[in-house]
Amino acid sequence: MIEALLYDMDGLLLDTERMQDKIWDKAKEHFHYDFNEAFKKEMRGINIRASLKVHEKYFGKNFDYQTVLKWRRAYFMEMAKDEGIPIKKGALDLLRYAREKKIHCALATSTERDRFMQYIPYLEENIFDYFEVIVDGSMVKHSKPDPEIFLLAADKLGVAIEKCMVLEDSINGVKAGIASGAKTVMIPDLMQPTDEIKDQVYRILNDLSEVIKILK
Repeated sequence: MIEALLYDMDGLLLDTERMQDKIWDKAKEHFHYDFNEAFKKEMRGINIRASLKVHEKYFGKNFDYQTVLKWRRAYFMEMAKDEGIPIKKGALDLLRYAREKKIHCALATSTERDRFMQYIPYLEENIFDYFEVIVDGSMVKHSKPDPEIFLLAADKLGVAIEKCMVLEDSINGVKAGIASGAKTVMIPDLMQPTDEIKDQVYRILNDLSEVIKILK
C-alpha cells in the first residue's frame, strides 16, 4: 500500500519546462551561445551544482555561469508576471485527493526553495501548502539521477521508501526514483521515456489525475 507521494515540480506540477525552453532560446540570441536541444535535455531535472557542470561541459570552464543564470531567472519572473505560471493538468486533483485520503506528500525538487516560493503570486493556487515536507536541490549533495533527494524526502516523512511512489516527468528524475527503491511513475512532459525507462518504471501515465486510479 502506498503511504506517501514524492513529487517533482518542474514539468510535473508546474508547466515551467516550456517556459524555460523559451528562455533558453532568448538567451541564445542574447548571449550568442548555442543552447541547443542536447544541452537543454541534459539540464532538465538537475540541481544548480550539476547545472554548472553541464554548462562547463558544453562551453568550457570560463563560461560566465552566474551572469547567464541571473539573466535567465529575471526573464523567468518577468514571464511569470505577464503570463502566470500554469499548473499542470491533474496536479490539483491529485493533491486534493491525497489530502482527503491522508496520503503523505513531499516535494522533492532540484529547484531551490527561495526561488520557487517566489512563484506563489503567479499560481492559480498555492500548491506548496499541500506538502508536509519540502526538499530542494540545496539540501542534497548529489543531483538527480542520484536517488538522494527522494530518500531524504521519505526519511523526513517517516515513511519507508518502499511504501512511497515517486512522480516524475524527466529522465533524470525517473532514474532517481527507480534507484531509490520507490514505485516510480513517469508522466512525460518534454521528454519521452526511453526503452530502458519503459522496462524499469512502474507506470507511464498521461497526467497526474490518472495516479488517483492507481491509489484507489
